[in-house]
Amino acid sequence: NATPKLETRLTSSRREDLMAESSGGYSSALGINLREEGQSQQDQRTTREALRFFFSPEGNVFREFILEEIVSFVDASGREASQEVMMALGLNNLPMPSLIRAMNPTLSSEDKRSVQQVRKLAQFLVGDFEGAISPSSDGVQRNSERLRTLVPVIREYAPQLREFGTLLGVRLSEKAISRGLNWASSRLVTA
Repeated sequence: NATPKLETRLTSSRREDLMAESSGGYSSALGINLREEGQSQQDQRTTREALRFFFSPEGNVFREFILEEIVSFVDASGREASQEVMMALGLNNLPMPSLIRAMNPTLSSEDKRSVQQVRKLAQFLVGDFEGAISPSSDGVQRNSERLRTLVPVIREYAPQLREFGTLLGVRLSEKAISRGLNWASSRLVTA
């Protein structure tokens, strides 16, 4: 008997609710008292614990959810960027072959919203709570410095991160291949 697949994709509004509810963050959920440690040590400990959970068997559902969200984000961001380049070059009014249109569909309002939310989530996860509310160049520099201090912790999880990156590439390829196959099958049906 086949087991039903657990739905891991959340709607945008549910994702916003979860972010609002998580004001205590990973550290409080893991029982870490951040007031007793320096910022760099806090970041390393929190990151290490989060990655340990993320790559553990218990983190599988969360890992699948994050993978799906990253795939959607990267796909939508890539389409957004290519459409902006076409507009900047003045090519957006030229007739495009149907395969190009099929491989690069316009962004839906849900795609645009997802891109915005993942950007805010990334800022939130690196501790830039103010930047998640309103972006500033100072916040970017501060986060870059904090991220540099996490390099040793991230290196500890390099094999798992490479595997996760490979899965990301596979899922993005599947999405592109699916669009191409859908285009090809629509051409066969009309022929």
